[in-house]
Amino acid sequence: MNYKEVKFMEKAVELAKNCKPANSGIPRVGAVVVAHGNIIAEGHRGTGRDEDDRHAEEAAILSVDPSSLAGATLYTTLEPCTREVRSKPLECCTELIHRHRIKKVFIGILDPNQGVTGKGLWYLQTNGVEVDLFPHELSEQIRAQNLAFIRSQEMLGATIVTPKDGDEIRTIKDETKVPVQFKCVKEPGPDTYLFVYRGGRQWPQGGPLRKIKSDTWEINAHLGGTGDFTLQLVTVDSLGAALIRFYRQVVESNLKRREELLGIVDEALLRGNYPGIEMSGPTKGIRVEASVDVTIAYNVNLISTSVESTEVGRGRTLKIYYEVECPRDIPEGIWLGASFTHNQKLFHSSRQDKPVALKAGRQKLFREFTIPEDAPVGKHMLRTSLWRGTTGVPERSKYIAGAAPLQITIL
Repeated sequence: MNYKEVKFMEKAVELAKNCKPANSGIPRVGAVVVAHGNIIAEGHRGTGRDEDDRHAEEAAILSVDPSSLAGATLYTTLEPCTREVRSKPLECCTELIHRHRIKKVFIGILDPNQGVTGKGLWYLQTNGVEVDLFPHELSEQIRAQNLAFIRSQEMLGATIVTPKDGDEIRTIKDETKVPVQFKCVKEPGPDTYLFVYRGGRQWPQGGPLRKIKSDTWEINAHLGGTGDFTLQLVTVDSLGAALIRFYRQVVESNLKRREELLGIVDEALLRGNYPGIEMSGPTKGIRVEASVDVTIAYNVNLISTSVESTEVGRGRTLKIYYEVECPRDIPEGIWLGASFTHNQKLFHSSRQDKPVALKAGRQKLFREFTIPEDAPVGKHMLRTSLWRGTTGVPERSKYIAGAAPLQITIL
């Protein structure tokens, strides 16, 4: 490699400094074309925006008379792109180089984009173009220029497209299965997982990843109950993979234990089969590629409640009316709750907790509530609620909705 060749390489590195990438997924690239020992064309990469996304090699090659390119030498700081990564394959840089009969290409560094790495070099050599590399010192400068780009290519370049960040998902079930679709620049592999995060716990999802388009995949997230959740697409290394294997062993052990104890021990005592991994955020061995926050809410609204009379004596019965809105029929499993507290003591009547069938639309329901004989006289706040599960047993039910408390006076 002679002195003049190094000078042309240094010029390409200098041109790369003119790049102003719109995001970390756009590299800084400079290119020069040399014929008969002189630079005849220069170019650098655009910002990456739709109206300014010309590649450095393309900018240089298309800036001169095509007849001057035959037998020329191209110096580019990044491996020329291939058909696979261009929306218009015939406009890729390797095609332009081959079509314009450029004789030799010097490459600064291989493209860290897995869709290009080595393929551009291979294509050029296969089509009779001589290929050589920049010296180590200049390659290190190029890597430093493109540190953000290189890091972005080490990741999947993933975006969760559905559900969207902040979405509220309505359900009538205690466990909700949500299809999560995401796009990736790099194809996800066996080290890609979906995690569900809530309240300091992570739940690795079982998969599998389903490819639904050339750049889009889908996996189901299983969300137990209602509330706020974070869905995280992650990449794991050997440490992260070991953590997931251990978690799955725990789940398998729990399921086996439940099967063995079924009918012998009250199921409520066995607790959940999927305990989650306690951690406040991603730990070593786990890298978050993309995430969204979603809220799971029951698709039943308790619009308002009222009582026939706000004054009632001990041992007497109140009639409570509930106005409920529901988008579709729920024939069973819903019950009406009511209670009040005094000095941390709960007053309620589980025998009067009433199972109801809900119809689509708005409806009025009612239940009775008998004031216990030992209830303290005075003003109290009666709390009303909707539950799903075993009637009158909150421990085996899920709270769905509540209304503003009602003030009653016990005489």
